[in-house]
Amino acid sequence: MHVLIGKKQIVIAALVAALGLAVFVNWYYADGTRLFPGSAGEQASENRSDGAAQYVNGLSDEEYFATVRMNRDSARGEALEELQAVLAQAVEDSDAAVNTANAIERMSREVEMENSIESLVTGRIGAGCVAVIGDNSVDVVVTKSALNDGNVLAISDVVAQVCGDAYENVRVSGTA
Repeated sequence: MHVLIGKKQIVIAALVAALGLAVFVNWYYADGTRLFPGSAGEQASENRSDGAAQYVNGLSDEEYFATVRMNRDSARGEALEELQAVLAQAVEDSDAAVNTANAIERMSREVEMENSIESLVTGRIGAGCVAVIGDNSVDVVVTKSALNDGNVLAISDVVAQVCGDAYENVRVSGTA
């Protein structure tokens, strides 16, 4: 018995690999404790008392948010390039082309929603923030000084307004 590997199987395998990469990147950046694995900030947080302010790698809040956005955008850019490469190889009417086009559209909607959430939250609470949309969750990180009950409700309201009921879990946290 011999196995034939056709174009469809190669395209499907490439789509599965791209989807797996996208899920991994999403999981990696949705877990707020792993944004900078192995960094000095993780070690220092074990040695400090509760309530003491500690910046990650000595970064200010604005620098932290800029770094997280840059990492998120570069990971998304790489995933988008892979999806576009698969789309270029796929036959126009095939399931692979449709699935890849849907994945690209979903990714662009998530980017739009993250930008809207960040803009609206910054406008409402007057502090910087970064939003990361996961599979079924939205994580919003704000400056530690802006983390209070009223602002958490305002952030949850913004997420509900922008995302609707599409995301069940909304997690709000402060910078370290």
